[in-house]
Amino acid sequence: MYQTWQAIDPETTWGDFEPGAVLFYTDEEAIVFDVRKESSKLKVRIQKTDGEQFTKEVKESSGMGKVARDEFSGSTAELRAVVLPAVLWKEDGLWAPRNLVGLAASLAVLMAGIGLIVWLDTYAFMWMIVMGAAAAGMGARRVFRGGRLSFLAPERLGLTMDNIHAYALTREQGRLWVPPTRGADRRALAFERVGAIRADYLERREDIAYRIESSALFDPAVPATAAFEAALVAFDDVRDDTPLDDVDALASEVELTFNTAQANAERLGFSHLPEEARDGARRAGKAARLAAGATTEGERVASLNHAKRILDSLAIYYLPTLDERLAIEAPRR
Repeated sequence: MYQTWQAIDPETTWGDFEPGAVLFYTDEEAIVFDVRKESSKLKVRIQKTDGEQFTKEVKESSGMGKVARDEFSGSTAELRAVVLPAVLWKEDGLWAPRNLVGLAASLAVLMAGIGLIVWLDTYAFMWMIVMGAAAAGMGARRVFRGGRLSFLAPERLGLTMDNIHAYALTREQGRLWVPPTRGADRRALAFERVGAIRADYLERREDIAYRIESSALFDPAVPATAAFEAALVAFDDVRDDTPLDDVDALASEVELTFNTAQANAERLGFSHLPEEARDGARRAGKAARLAAGATTEGERVASLNHAKRILDSLAIYYLPTLDERLAIEAPRR
């Protein structure tokens, strides 16, 4: 029996795993596979993050990873898999947009075929036209965004297809702020998660060396950082009457956007700075590290003053300034 969020071997067979839902993902992409037995046949319902949704039949002896790999657009990246909570599928109504698109595609092919029949004055190709119309309708319906799914996670984390990939990567990296537990106070847990993130962010902001070395985290012009700041502002609007599902979703957005912004900033490093400022920033960062590790007050003050002089000369708005309290004693990372 598999547990929710348990990592599984992609070579596991569908027969050994079913029934249940699994997320296959790489660093760039994620796809949900929900397998169930219907009339003695195994069928997998597939949902991609771009909205594409369809069902395919699989053999019990087939490796899950082999089937999943076919859906990853020829990617050769490492494929990982994790067990998902129960999936709730939102079915399309009769007049749902994707059904109308499929109908329109079928009619277009059918009308073109009828025109061809009239022009050739023969019905010899009628069956091919009908089959083509049906195939066109099914194909158009498959690629058009369909009904969305939701995850019945007991922790009610506000997971959706829009953030499930980022959440899986976050869990994989062991960077969940407050591990969710059954029966927890959902509202208190949400505030605890956001509070832990806010405290960590402020600690990093006060660490002069980190702020220089990962400056993109403090530059609101960076999209990932802007998304994190927007998520914090949105969570600050939570009130006592805000629905719990909304509180969960807002807290998850803060967590995911912070992890994304932090990883992005650390990846960019000094390359985020203007090219002409990078050498100076490296010297300032080194001086800040020396100040933090100084064994005497004189060494600490000298190194800190050196860092401040360089930062003043750079005059970049998202780097520390002389007027800020620079907590160089913050722990190294």
